[in-house]
Amino acid sequence: MKLKKFLLLFMSTILFFGLAACSSEETKSGASDSKEKVELRVAWWGGQARHDKMNELFDLFEEKNPNITVSREFTVENQYAEKFTTQAAGGNAPDVMQTSSFFQFDFVKRNMMLDLGPLVESGDLNVKDLDPMDIEGGKVNDKLYAISLGHNITGVIYNKAMFEKAGLELPKNNWTWDEYVETAKALQKSLGKDAWATEDEGGVYRGLELFAQQRGKSVFKGDGLGINKQDLTDWFTFWDQMRKDGLTPPADIQSEQGDKTQEQSMLALGKVAMISKSSNQLKIYQGSAKDELAIVSYPMDPNGEKKVPLIVASLGISAKTKHPKEAAKLINFVANDPDAAKIFKGEHGPQASKQMQEVIKPLLGEPENKEYAFVDEMIQSSKPYPSMPSNSTSVQKLLLSTNQAIAFEQKSIAQAVDEFFSQAEQILNR
Repeated sequence: MKLKKFLLLFMSTILFFGLAACSSEETKSGASDSKEKVELRVAWWGGQARHDKMNELFDLFEEKNPNITVSREFTVENQYAEKFTTQAAGGNAPDVMQTSSFFQFDFVKRNMMLDLGPLVESGDLNVKDLDPMDIEGGKVNDKLYAISLGHNITGVIYNKAMFEKAGLELPKNNWTWDEYVETAKALQKSLGKDAWATEDEGGVYRGLELFAQQRGKSVFKGDGLGINKQDLTDWFTFWDQMRKDGLTPPADIQSEQGDKTQEQSMLALGKVAMISKSSNQLKIYQGSAKDELAIVSYPMDPNGEKKVPLIVASLGISAKTKHPKEAAKLINFVANDPDAAKIFKGEHGPQASKQMQEVIKPLLGEPENKEYAFVDEMIQSSKPYPSMPSNSTSVQKLLLSTNQAIAFEQKSIAQAVDEFFSQAEQILNR
């Protein structure tokens, strides 16, 4: 009898420690739903209004997931790509990173982002309710690297009061470049010397991309540039003439805008009448502007390509994260949780989840309704954002500095174009 009791106790002890070891191994591999304390670093860009919204969102996530703490890192958009590519190169990237059509290809080609396919297959990431075009927007070479937060389209956000004061009709979608210039000149006559028709956008990549696409090209092609020197000369010449006509702020004032938030922008402060931005930013600028704002399409070449690229803003997971399942849980929360949707309210445009769009529809204000109406009309002639090579974000930064050199009269357009192509080729061949 004693022997039986001893054997039973012995077998129970082995079974206990065996199960404990299995549980420990599952926790280490991330295979179990552990309640182990985890800290996730999350990074995004934006102004104060977005930071407040994201903090509220992640506060709620922590309430619902008390074992996960969200460490938050944010900056303005112009600094974002450089900051986090540098961190990734040093092996210190955040666990979850915001990305978009402008950065995603470069981030993936730098091996910064995790292939999300296995997390979708395991059920850790739910994409069943996401719009197919949003899912495609998170892919590079047919692999899913990012989950859409929403989609938007570049347009011109403008101050309605300034148009009305100048006696101008409000612009309509698909207006031409000639109409854009004529409008800018009429606005400037009304604005006087303390405000300008538009910001100087010669260094804005998204503008050059649309300009190139209207010519049947793209800024990038394969692993190199897809435009030639004449294309870039024409682009810089257009904006140089806008400066000379006094339709944009002087170079010193414009150069100060790079690191400012939407709340501090010249549009919000009533110092410019027009600025080209992603459509989702209409509500953000409106939150700081005293005058009513509206949005219209980017100027078009009447004889050129009419399709516009769809911009998808997303969240992806670092390839080096130690917590892929918890990172997936956070992304799932943002993309699919009704409580999160009520906070997020289409921050990056119409949300990928059709169910979440229905959740927030009654909560949308006038700026969001204008934005959604614009996207609904323009999306009929949209196409996926073109692929970009590794280091493309560095070329985007080079475009800005090159335009500034022209604006400050440090270089002629011809010299600036030659140097841009030489430096861009070096960057892309690294």
